[in-house]
Amino acid sequence: MRITSNDAFQELKLKEQRNEALCLGCFKSIKVHDVIKVISENSEVPEAEVGDLGAVVIVHNNGETFEVECAQENGHTKWLGTFIKEQIKWVQSPTS
Repeated sequence: MRITSNDAFQELKLKEQRNEALCLGCFKSIKVHDVIKVISENSEVPEAEVGDLGAVVIVHNNGETFEVECAQENGHTKWLGTFIKEQIKWVQSPTS
C-alpha cells in the first residue's frame, strides 16, 4: 500500500491494529538482528529512552515481544530488555 492520503494512513493504522502490518511506516516485520528505535517508554527497562537504537536479539510470541540490546559506543551494553511491538519501530541499519 502506498500512503497518498489521510484515508490510506488510517487504513494502514487499522491493519496494524489487526496485526496485518507489523511496523507502521516501514511495512516490515521485525526479526533477529534488526535495528530498532524505541518509540515509547518501557517501565520494565527504565534505562531505555525514547529515540535509543538497539538490536533485536530474540523474537518471542510470533513477533509480539522482542529482547533488545542497546550498546554504547565502547561496545558495552547500555541496556537489555523486553519490548512489545508497539514500543519499538524498525529502522534501517546505520551501516546499510
